[in-house]
Parts: sequence; C-alpha cells; structure tokens
Amino acid sequence: MRYWRFTLLLLLLMSPLAYSQQQYSEAACILLQQQIDRFSNQQLSAYQDSKRQFDKHCRNPIPATDKPLSLTNIPAKPAANNTTVSMAAPASDNGAAAENFDIGAMMLSLFTPYIPYIVGVLLFLILPGLLIALIFGNRSRFLGAKAERQLHRLLVRDLPAGYIHYRNLILETAQGDLTEIDHLVLSPVGIFVIEVKNYQGWIFGSEHQPQWTVQHVKRKHSFQNPLQQNNKHTAAVKFTLGIGMQDGKLVHSIVAFSDRAEFKTPLPAQVCFIQQVAAYHKQFSQPCFSYEQLRQFAARLNMAAAKRRTLRKRHLQQVKSRQ
Repeated sequence: MRYWRFTLLLLLLMSPLAYSQQQYSEAACILLQQQIDRFSNQQLSAYQDSKRQFDKHCRNPIPATDKPLSLTNIPAKPAANNTTVSMAAPASDNGAAAENFDIGAMMLSLFTPYIPYIVGVLLFLILPGLLIALIFGNRSRFLGAKAERQLHRLLVRDLPAGYIHYRNLILETAQGDLTEIDHLVLSPVGIFVIEVKNYQGWIFGSEHQPQWTVQHVKRKHSFQNPLQQNNKHTAAVKFTLGIGMQDGKLVHSIVAFSDRAEFKTPLPAQVCFIQQVAAYHKQFSQPCFSYEQLRQFAARLNMAAAKRRTLRKRHLQQVKSRQ
C-alpha cells in the first residue's frame, strides 16, 4: 500500500503543473511582444511560437522588482560647481528584459503541453492497482475473488438442472461463531462445500499435514491445510441443515485451486483444479436426498443468504477480535 500512496503523492504534486500556466515576467513578455511585432508580416513559425507563448504566459505578467542600477563603467562628469555628480544612464529595454528573462519558465513552457499526457499514462498504469487496493484491500484478496468468480461461471454453465448453487454463504457453527463458505452446491446426490484457492507457484502438502507450502520464484510461505479449513465449513453446513451422523458422509468437502498452482506432491482425493469441479460432481449419480429434504435444506440456506449483510458484519468483527 505504501507504493500506491507514494504514487498518489507524486501525481498530486504534478497535477498543478499539468493544469496551470506559469506567468512570465514583464521583461520576458516585452521580448515576446517585440518578436511578434518583428515577424508579424512574415507569419513564420517564430511568430506563431512567440504568439502562443505570449497568449499563455503573459496574461498576468510578473512585475519586475525595483532595483537601482549600478553603472561602474561610466566615468563621472564634472559639474560647473566643481562637484562630482554620478550620472545614471537609463538602461535599454532589451537589456532589462534580458536581465529579468526567466529561463526556467521558458523551459517549463516547452514541457507543459506534454505533462497531461504523462499524467494520463501514469494514471492508466496505476489506476487498476488503486481500484484493487480500494475495493479489496490487497492483491491476494482480489485474486481470491477472481478465482471464486471463475468457479461461479463454470458451475452456472455446467451444473445439471435442479442443482442449487450458493456463493459466499455465511453460516453459524455449533460453537456460535461464523464462517464463510466460498461455494455450496445443493443437489439430490449430495451437498458439496467448495473452498477456492488462488495461489501461484509450487504447492507442497498432504491430506493430514497441518500446514501446506507454496513457493513462487524465491518466495515461500506456509498456509493452513485447506482440507482442514474446509472441515469447519462442512461442520457449519451440517449444523445449519440439521444433518446427523448417519448422513454426514453425504456432505462432501472439495478444495479447488486455480491453474496458477502446480502441485509437487500427490493430489489428495478431495483436491482438484477449478476447471475439474463440475466433473468431480458427476462422479456422484446415486440420489441420496428426497425432494422434501432438498426443499427444507434450501429454505434454511435461503434464510442464511437473506441475512448475509448482517452476518458479514458480525463475521468481520469476530475476525478482527481474533487478530
């Protein structure tokens, strides 16, 4: 986030230059006016450039400071009463203008027309990152939401008719806390609780290993075993739907990774890639829930989905309290 803040500060510093016109001094404007008068009959590029500079930077010229002129090369002229009087010859207009001519302002005027384009390119490059930071907080959350959206499109397209799909469902556990489920599919052949991961790099982990590892280039870090993480989600589904031990095996846990991941250890049976989730569902063809049971399950899940906004606030508070 500190890089985005630095870039925003840089843009704020540059924006006054992009949309304001610095005014020349009176002497510089006099020079420009002389050039305009000189080339007015010829209509050359020098005339057009001088006219453009005069129109932009001489609307409100900066007045010259009053400084006494010190002329040391002019000898003193004796007066009639034998006293020496210093004569101050008026300086020419061209000399005064040359003395007060602002080179920096002239150079800035050459680059000022291009500053809006530079600012526009910078905004085009960093605006996506700024939006990600403002909406999602960080890049990892954005990538996770992107993977969940990808799976949502695939499930809507590939699931058979009669399957009910829930996304970002927040349920209460038997212990009283809340947990968020990425995807839940309610079907006659079972209930599928899906956890989505969008890690990039090599993945190392086994079914019963508490921590898995992801390595990308020279970076490596550990994360909680997603199968164990999803066990909490499946327990919340069973608690919400009132499913007992005898039907517990009908609630299936699935962990779906994006194709940015590459497994360097054997894949556990419940782990697959996002593109394979629909095919994973098709392994189950034997109906296990009646129509009445599915109707009751859907009614309870719909109630939880209707209270999603309120439950999300409580869930965020619980997460912050744990941190």
